[in-house]
Amino acid sequence: MRKRNFIRRFLYYAGIIALPIILAFTIYGCFIVREKQIEIEENAAKSAYALRDNFALVLDNAETQYDILCSNPRLSISLRHYLSHGKATYLDSVLVNSILSNFSSLTNNASYVASVYYYLEGYDSILTSNMGSVVKLSQFFDRKWLDSYYASEENQWIESRSMHQYSYSAPVQVITVYRTLDMFKGVVAVNFYADSLRQVLGAGSGLDQFFLIDKEGNLLLKGREDHDFFDYNRNILIEAIQSSSDQPLQAWLSDGHSTYYTRLVPAGYDTYLLACIDSRSYFQTIYPLIGQLVLVLLAVCGIALWIAYTITRKNFQQIDYFIDVFSDAEKGIYNSKKPGFVKDEYDIILNNIVQLFVNKSFLQNRLALKEQQQKLAEMTALQLQISPHFLFNTLQTLDFKALEYTGSPTAVNRIIEALSDLLKYSLEKPTSLVTLGNEIDSLKKYDCIQRYRYEDKYILYYEYPEEIRDIPFMRLILQPLIENSLYHGIKPLDGTGFIKLKILSRNNFLYFSVIDTGVGMTKQEVNNLLEQINQPNSKRIGLSNVNNRLIMQYGKASRLKILSKKGMGTCISFKIPISP
Repeated sequence: MRKRNFIRRFLYYAGIIALPIILAFTIYGCFIVREKQIEIEENAAKSAYALRDNFALVLDNAETQYDILCSNPRLSISLRHYLSHGKATYLDSVLVNSILSNFSSLTNNASYVASVYYYLEGYDSILTSNMGSVVKLSQFFDRKWLDSYYASEENQWIESRSMHQYSYSAPVQVITVYRTLDMFKGVVAVNFYADSLRQVLGAGSGLDQFFLIDKEGNLLLKGREDHDFFDYNRNILIEAIQSSSDQPLQAWLSDGHSTYYTRLVPAGYDTYLLACIDSRSYFQTIYPLIGQLVLVLLAVCGIALWIAYTITRKNFQQIDYFIDVFSDAEKGIYNSKKPGFVKDEYDIILNNIVQLFVNKSFLQNRLALKEQQQKLAEMTALQLQISPHFLFNTLQTLDFKALEYTGSPTAVNRIIEALSDLLKYSLEKPTSLVTLGNEIDSLKKYDCIQRYRYEDKYILYYEYPEEIRDIPFMRLILQPLIENSLYHGIKPLDGTGFIKLKILSRNNFLYFSVIDTGVGMTKQEVNNLLEQINQPNSKRIGLSNVNNRLIMQYGKASRLKILSKKGMGTCISFKIPISP
């Protein structure tokens, strides 16, 4: 009880103090989260456009190469002559060498540019910055771009592919920008190293991740290789790209592990840039607040523990004191000593009320005791009016007279002898305990008397272990139960009935059952009988008396229990603890 009371008070005071703090923190935390969310959305928009500007600068290099190679008709004709191997003049050679110098300058100054290809249909040669000259296609290792050119119907496009630059080198990942020629059938292809391009685009963007996507939803480049955000949200991104909007997508998306704010913006050449910022960046702002809240709540718990302990300790000091006062009052001791916990007006008033109540109860108990003693004296006086010795002497006189007339012991003598023993057994001090063996022997004498009256009307037999005979037991408990079975169960039968007394010892309890094969009772009759024997003024005096005595001696767990079925019989049972 102390523990439960302490816990209840602790939860009450902790709740009163902590709830406003938690509520204030929640409101403040929501405000911080919202402000940080707006900040992230604004940063994502700025970073997305910065990313697009970086990519536009990269595309400008490809556009510049196209303008140099295609805007000047004389230069285009010279390039055509040069690729034909035989028609080129000295001027053509000078112009082509200038183009190759420009290629070299571009690849040296822009480290992310891998190479530039100039190709005309119908010729088995290309102009490439790799070799710094015209190279035959049959001797050139990188030819996958040519398949893309012939398969595409677009004027300009971008793709991600593997480029095999030299026979002795491993393939590298590149982003190739294609643009077809206006004057002739051919293409200018500019190759960008994917790793270098990733660094150029991501420099200074402040993004956690970005992706370059074509209009078909194919991934061209991503900021970090170890990331599956694009695959996780592919369908959403493709649907946004196909919506043909200036701002196809700006939303919070998840990759199954974390949440990202994403902005999708057009980037030229039918491509799109997807900028992503991780939501964990604004959660980090809340972590110190959560730590502070935990410290405050720990302090609140400490204060609540101290308050709950102090109040619980004082309350139970009062309870212990009042229990001692009431216990002394039950023993007839009146304790008027002032308790040590009295410290304020409330304690003084409460103590005075209890003392007044105890004093009144003490006087009432003394008055009730006197009244009880007076009634006992009156009952004793009435009992003494008929002396038990007079009854014994009278029964002995009847026994001698019957023996005198018959000359030998008869049934009358045996009935008188059994009745004398029963009378003596019942008139002894009723509150004193006997052994279970004494109670069973007395029951057998009662059976002996009833046997002469009812002859073969019933058969009573016993089932119990002999070792229980020495166990202390209340007197006159079993005889009323047997008498009830005989008069109410067996007597109304047409033939012979059976009564069984069964006693079991199990788990420090004695279990008693009186079972008969009498007329039995319905469920409603059983309920009515149980209700009668639990009433103070019951007509079933024998059962009611037994039930009350069992409850007073052993507690409610030892009260009578009744099971019965109409036409089959009745079982009355109870249990008592075995004293150690």
